[in-house]
Amino acid sequence: MGLRYPIACVFLPMILGITSCGENEFQPPPPPSVGVAQPAQRDVTAYSEFTGTTAVATRVEVRARVSGIIERVYYEPGEMVQAGDRLFLIDPEPFVAQRDAMQAQVDSALAELRLAETKADRIERSARDGALSEIQALEARAAAEAAAATVKVKQKELAIRQLDVDYTDVRAPITGLVERSDYEMGDLVGGLVNNSLLTTVYDDSEIFVYFAVPDRLFLRVVRAADAGRELPRVEVATEIDEQFPFIGEIDYADPVADETSGTVQLRVRLQNGDRRLLGGLFTRLRIASDVIEGALLVPDAAVSTDQIGPYLLIVNGSNTVERRDVTLGPVDGDDRVILSGLKPEDSVVVRGLLRARPGSTVSPEPVNR
Repeated sequence: MGLRYPIACVFLPMILGITSCGENEFQPPPPPSVGVAQPAQRDVTAYSEFTGTTAVATRVEVRARVSGIIERVYYEPGEMVQAGDRLFLIDPEPFVAQRDAMQAQVDSALAELRLAETKADRIERSARDGALSEIQALEARAAAEAAAATVKVKQKELAIRQLDVDYTDVRAPITGLVERSDYEMGDLVGGLVNNSLLTTVYDDSEIFVYFAVPDRLFLRVVRAADAGRELPRVEVATEIDEQFPFIGEIDYADPVADETSGTVQLRVRLQNGDRRLLGGLFTRLRIASDVIEGALLVPDAAVSTDQIGPYLLIVNGSNTVERRDVTLGPVDGDDRVILSGLKPEDSVVVRGLLRARPGSTVSPEPVNR
């Protein structure tokens, strides 16, 4: 126990001496590494984007053309029907009775016509033999012609009565999807006051998209058509589409421009055989408006923005970060076109933006794009 303190007294100065021999020098950390890449260069198509709404190309309203009680409904709402398929049956009995009554009048008029023609023939023969006067013959012929006219009138009325019977059998005018009806079996439809809309049939195999473009763009499109070039294709997307999966062509333009907005309404026709589109949808559209030849592009994520405007971080030859104010062009996929402020040989910071500050030194690492 008595030896512990002398030993401690011997080693403590040695430890203190060793510690005091070294120098405590600060070693600065290495420059932060950032990923850099030169801008890509290629031709880029610039697009003008718009919004529009869809409409079914063909829709037909089915209305009751006679007044009566719905006796039967033959379709299920929302199903596909073919042109000529039966949709409704309006009670036909009153109209069949009216038609049959008119048929009887036609038959009676035909009988009277045959009698009048027989009389006229006989009187005309007697008048030629001198037994009767010429006036009597003319009167008999006039009576036969009047009977013939009556037959024509009755036959026209019979055709109208037959139309009423036919109208009780309501059929699909076109092939398409049939809408739900507000009327059911037993409901009264038709009449002058209640011109009932029974249902609507939609042929959505083609879809229209209506949208407005500035008159300047419209005039450019017209000039292109006059010069023999094809009209630009229009790409269309719905609200859930990231890309523009639908391609259509302009097939209509309003004959006058809107003086208030300075726009012209156009219509695009889209094929919709797979029925991915509905009428009344909000859509985005874009039209190729220009080609930027040899455009410089950087990843859109490399572009920063502050109160001054958009800028890029550039690493110069001495590995110092510089701020470069730029003018932005259109987006091309994940890249952004830089219209001005950038050179093809510049090294743009594309990774590690938070580690790069203007004026700081960095360790650039090339990034393959």
